[in-house]
Amino acid sequence: MPLSEFEKRELDQISHGLAEDDPGFAALLGRDAFALSLRARFRRGLLLVAAGICVLLLGLVVRVPWLGIAGFAIMNGAGYWAVKDLRWSSRTTNRQVTQMEGNNE
Repeated sequence: MPLSEFEKRELDQISHGLAEDDPGFAALLGRDAFALSLRARFRRGLLLVAAGICVLLLGLVVRVPWLGIAGFAIMNGAGYWAVKDLRWSSRTTNRQVTQMEGNNE
């Protein structure tokens, strides 16, 4: 449901007042803080995946099966944790489909 003109003006006044009172907080709210946390989580997850691979390889080198299994579990858990909240967007473009000769469908 779209906002009325009055509601839009009120929100603009509130946002301008906030920007004047506390510019640092207004800048923080202006950014997409949620996306930043997702990026940080993704980076940390990739680091943990790399750590899990290292533990897995260490378990293979020292021939300790439980260490390799633990590394594999760390690697898979970190990979899941890194991508569980990502939103994969399929960039669809508006493509014009032309009808070919002889195709009457």
